[in-house]
Amino acid sequence: MNIGEAAHKLGVDPAALCPAPAEPRFTEVWERMQQEPPCSACGQPSRTSGVVRNRVLGPRWLDRCRDCFLATPPILRRPLSQAVTDIREAAAEVGLRAVLYTDEDGGQDELSG
Repeated sequence: MNIGEAAHKLGVDPAALCPAPAEPRFTEVWERMQQEPPCSACGQPSRTSGVVRNRVLGPRWLDRCRDCFLATPPILRRPLSQAVTDIREAAAEVGLRAVLYTDEDGGQDELSG
């Protein structure tokens, strides 16, 4: 799900979130994560931060703890099968043996170079 859907699923009111840069650089997101602000949903120390874009309020920080992040997983930018192929190719390129577990087909994919 996207970050707006995650905020909605967690019952977070955008008005309660801190203002954020419209297009934060990685360093800005990393700096925020290092501060470990409270999770926007449950108040536990956060482990990840992102920006929710609200039409009325503008961009807002959404901070999530481990459990809230796992309850609202992000959408992969590429199909899982393509990500596995990319990892397999990268592992082979450097001669690395890796084992990847996915929930797709309930299986294990052994990657080796």
